[in-house]
Amino acid sequence: MRRGPAFLPALALLSVLALAATGCGEPREATAPAAERTVGVGYETVVDAASTLPALAKRLDEVNANSVTISVGRLDWTAFPWDAHPEIEAVPGRDHVAEAIKALGIGGDGKKRRITLTIDLLVPGWISTNPGVAGVNFDGTRSKDFASVTALTTGPVGERLVDFVAEVTARYQPDAVALTELMFDNNTYGGDDRDSYRLASGAPDWPRLANGNIDVEHPSIGSWRSKSVAGLVAKATAAAHANGATLDMDVRAPWHDPSGDRPESGHDYRLLAAAADRLVVWNYFALNDAAPAYSAELASAMAKRSGKFAISIGMWAKDGSVSAADLASGLQASVAGGAAAVAVTPSSMLDDDAWRALKKAWA
Repeated sequence: MRRGPAFLPALALLSVLALAATGCGEPREATAPAAERTVGVGYETVVDAASTLPALAKRLDEVNANSVTISVGRLDWTAFPWDAHPEIEAVPGRDHVAEAIKALGIGGDGKKRRITLTIDLLVPGWISTNPGVAGVNFDGTRSKDFASVTALTTGPVGERLVDFVAEVTARYQPDAVALTELMFDNNTYGGDDRDSYRLASGAPDWPRLANGNIDVEHPSIGSWRSKSVAGLVAKATAAAHANGATLDMDVRAPWHDPSGDRPESGHDYRLLAAAADRLVVWNYFALNDAAPAYSAELASAMAKRSGKFAISIGMWAKDGSVSAADLASGLQASVAGGAAAVAVTPSSMLDDDAWRALKKAWA
């Protein structure tokens, strides 16, 4: 909880916005770091660079990170041996997840870090062998990565997700699991998904434009997608709770209105907040032509909705990676806006300057 006079958060927010308006890259001194300070560790580290985990653990100590997210794979590719699906193990018989938890789960001071296991919902391997689970674009092409709404809600992909959540929470006893890449764009127009839409909406067909094309921006499509995602998330949350874990849901950020959400992606925040334990907002400002200071607006808007959120800064940028100065500004802005939990991901993209920025921000 923030302390001090009630006007201080507002002044902090104004100072961050003014900083962005001046174009200055150096952040002001933060009053205090976020209570939950997370570094995201992707599969490229957990599996492909497992030998670097001890060095990463030292980095986490240096920057005062008290939480990590660890990628455990996808529904068609696991970083651990799963008896129910041995055919999708990254390295047969080797438990990369257990190794990562052992290396990163306890700080150098002996204190336990919060452990969140991240499940990626892209299924390119599954689609390559079973195209029927793929989502279909409005032009008839099949997605190479995303499952259809039907495959997720009443089909095998959703069933495996619930089993996956149950497996990793029972096996590793994490604090939480997180679902990432669970979203839709244009890959929801196959025949099975049309039937799903018709059943949910009561309409006889897709909404159409005057020229006969599907009205892909019609609100009813976003509503159907969001209800479908929320229903699946609720099932996954129940599986996590059964083993003592909570569930985080990654959501796209609204870039034109911080008080909005992303129903066209299936991310109606109200529905998802009721289905999950917490929403993790993808604050990938460098991919969306936004200033780091927009982090304050996002956090402030989320704080007004619910306290169950985290702000995640992605290091990806259109021209490479986020600079250390912008990373520091984004972190400060998030806290100024009211975020008690912040994350930076992935660790593989943090260079020495970025680590120094984290150390200063989280001192």
